[in-house]
Amino acid sequence: MENMTEYQYAWMLYLIGAVGCSLATWLLFRRAGRAWVHFFVITVMVILFTPYAIDAETMTMAPAVYTLVFGYMDGGFVLIKPVLKLMLGFWIGSLVLSLIYQLLTRAKGQTSPQVHRKNKAVKEHHYPDDQDDYSLNSRRTASTRSLNREERIARDELLHEEPIRAIR
Repeated sequence: MENMTEYQYAWMLYLIGAVGCSLATWLLFRRAGRAWVHFFVITVMVILFTPYAIDAETMTMAPAVYTLVFGYMDGGFVLIKPVLKLMLGFWIGSLVLSLIYQLLTRAKGQTSPQVHRKNKAVKEHHYPDDQDDYSLNSRRTASTRSLNREERIARDELLHEEPIRAIR
């Protein structure tokens, strides 16, 4: 490690910071849904990790975002057009690969959150959508007390019997 140059130290620090920013992006958007997480993480990673050769002979590389910013300040849009093309190509290619990955790994029979909630309510014998059925089970869902998993299981075992209804 004693032979590392300032250039290599700068790249090492930059990459550590870029990994931290990518992780922060994932943490920020992980509850937004799988597709949104992929979109934002890929966008941040393309912006931060795309290298660009600032000297083609010595292959001196710099982050493309720095080349983009300083190139625009130095010479305008004409100077940064190749950098934009490179970054846009990486971004679109990465999004296409992400879409293919998401399509190949999606769960079979994946349902929407509303259908999932209704199926869960049916499995637990709760019928929140049925207004005519005022059974013991629907009264249990109206409780404002939040129970943990063990308490719910014990309650359901104790109150498993259906109430007796009057016959007209």
